[in-house]
Amino acid sequence: MNAIPLGLCAAALAISTSPVMASDTVTAATTLTPVSVHASDTQVMSAESVQVRVDRAQLQRQNVSDSADALKYAPNMIVRKRYIGDPNAVISGRNTGTLQSARSLLYADGLLLSNLMTNGWDGAPRWGMVAPQEIGAVDILYGPYSALYPGNSLGTTVLIHTILPNRLMASASSQFFSQDYRDAYGAGGHYNGHQLSATLGNRQGRWSWLVSVNRLDNHGQPMQYATARAGGDAAVAVPVTGATNDRNPNGSPRLVYGANTIEHTVQTQAKLKLGVKLAEHVDALFTLGWWHNRADERTRSLIRNAAGELVDEGVISANGKTWTLPSSGLAPSSANDSHALYGIELNGKFDNDWRWTAVASHYDFLRSQSRNALNPSGAAGTVADKGGSGWDTFDLRSSGPVGDSHMLYAGVHGDRYLLDSRVRNSSQWWTGAADGPQVSHFAGRTQTRAAYLQDVWAFAPAWALTVGGRLEQWRAYGGVLGNADGSLHYANRQRTDFSPKASLAWDFASDWQLRLAYGKAVRYPTVSELFQGSISANAIVNNNPALRPERDQSADLTLTHQLDKGHWRVSLYQDRIADSLYSQTDITVTPTVTSVQNIDLVRSRGIEGELVLTDVWTSGLDISASLALNDAKTLRDRQFPRAEDNHFPRIPRLRANLFADYRFAPGWDASLGVRRSGRQYGTLDNSDFVDTYGAVSAFTVADAKLRWAFAPHWTASLGVDNLTDTHYWVYHPYAGRTWFGEVRWEL
Repeated sequence: MNAIPLGLCAAALAISTSPVMASDTVTAATTLTPVSVHASDTQVMSAESVQVRVDRAQLQRQNVSDSADALKYAPNMIVRKRYIGDPNAVISGRNTGTLQSARSLLYADGLLLSNLMTNGWDGAPRWGMVAPQEIGAVDILYGPYSALYPGNSLGTTVLIHTILPNRLMASASSQFFSQDYRDAYGAGGHYNGHQLSATLGNRQGRWSWLVSVNRLDNHGQPMQYATARAGGDAAVAVPVTGATNDRNPNGSPRLVYGANTIEHTVQTQAKLKLGVKLAEHVDALFTLGWWHNRADERTRSLIRNAAGELVDEGVISANGKTWTLPSSGLAPSSANDSHALYGIELNGKFDNDWRWTAVASHYDFLRSQSRNALNPSGAAGTVADKGGSGWDTFDLRSSGPVGDSHMLYAGVHGDRYLLDSRVRNSSQWWTGAADGPQVSHFAGRTQTRAAYLQDVWAFAPAWALTVGGRLEQWRAYGGVLGNADGSLHYANRQRTDFSPKASLAWDFASDWQLRLAYGKAVRYPTVSELFQGSISANAIVNNNPALRPERDQSADLTLTHQLDKGHWRVSLYQDRIADSLYSQTDITVTPTVTSVQNIDLVRSRGIEGELVLTDVWTSGLDISASLALNDAKTLRDRQFPRAEDNHFPRIPRLRANLFADYRFAPGWDASLGVRRSGRQYGTLDNSDFVDTYGAVSAFTVADAKLRWAFAPHWTASLGVDNLTDTHYWVYHPYAGRTWFGEVRWEL
């Protein structure tokens, strides 16, 4: 990096009209820059935040089955993707565990895909709205150091930039997957799937358009195991074989007798993007997306009676003891979801080199049903419906140079989240007919209005100071919690917060930069954290309408050195999060109890290193590596003092990645990736010490891929994830060794 004023660099980027290309191998398409996050915005982020880019060429060199795989080798990060087609793939980063989904943001071309209606395993970003073949590049931003983003950026912000054609383009691909899964309970097997995708687009005069379709059909390994409760009437107990004596993560004995949530998912995604030049300096982009998921979750008993028949409920005798099987332990379930995304974006530039952008989006849960049987063989069950839920966003932003040394950003933001969930009894659960009385109902809305200002000032050669702030007004309203007997309405709430931001960057020598950044972030409670509560046969969820927002004081010190063919950096970071919001489930009792609470003070700090090299030792060999040491601890928790001075859940002490790609001959390349995650805990008091179902594991896994361009426009590839077939847990089991095969055609 040359020692030139950073503010002037940002200004030059802001007024540039040259498109960013998706990759050197895809010249028929322009990579879109999100309206809410311009190219100038993402580039100026490098003056205040650690930023990692994954381009289209990188994605082609690794195994990719969905858009979440773009983050697979990102430094100090993991995505909780348990199997191919997992709709609950939560992002985990420096200060964020895999159950804190509301601490991350995902945008695709400026349209929000983060599900901020809830915070937890069910609040994962809507990865399915972006097919892998659409992606031109992905930017990953670390920390809440820009005023351009809401407080949910306190963890990670992911910006997906998709492609739009410059000329006629088309592609088609066919993938297959095959997993040979083994476990300690006897529920292993072969689980296979396939995926078909296609794109077609063109540019004709002022108009550009792209249509993409994607269909995924996959069978996943068991996600959960049925466990029995000790005790029961020994006189009626049925002797069985096949059960496994086991211990839960806390070391208490249990009996595993079955596997459930063995999911067969069929997902269909379609997207239409239509771009038009309305005037010389005004462009518009319209986006219409649709995603459908049908998931059937079957169960499997692992025990048999003396006649060889499967047993799935009742009182049993196994391994010298009497056990009672809960009736819901092996009850099947299914899900049926249809989501729609609508987006409109306007980009413009004034004669004075100022740019303006406007974006509006609506994400709609057209249909969202979860159907659950009450027992393994009966018709009765429940149907949970979240249809009509969703969110709306609006952003208006302007940016441009002020004088010779300032780059100014100003904008306003608005959003609204609506969550409405009803559970009713059903006489035939698999049909989705909610023909029985209401079991539970919760609903509510949250709304945020914000304004921000940010200035990048190149006050001296090689120096840049960024100062900004974000003023936010938050409301929670319309909260209601009901059951079969009545409803309870909650009072409305409102508060206003200001979040200052600052960073100082110094290019102290040629190709060297030192940057210190500070940011405050306020992450408001989601609708589900405030209002969701329910009681069912196997689970109790406690809500809390008085929850306080999380308030993060974050700092980052980063040293970067640009090399002739690559770069390296070292970052020191710390977050002090007051009133951290965390949902804890007690699995040692039946029914399980889940509660959301404020934790007084959590501190996360660590050191992170990254190295990226191209053409290492020989032409065509690229290597990227990262290593992070994390120390996340609960410093004060008055509600649960046993958690104090313990490691915060699901943030490992160590994360490390290595990815190497070698283009060893014309048309050939081979890659090898290694991912390492160190010791972590699943509970606030770190009482879980057994690496078993329900725990969170340390793990090391290796991936590989071989790709061959065997003819013009054609490529074939063979790959494998989890090459060594490592068995590891994130409460649920991760996938075992999985083989990938693909044939792809691109015009």
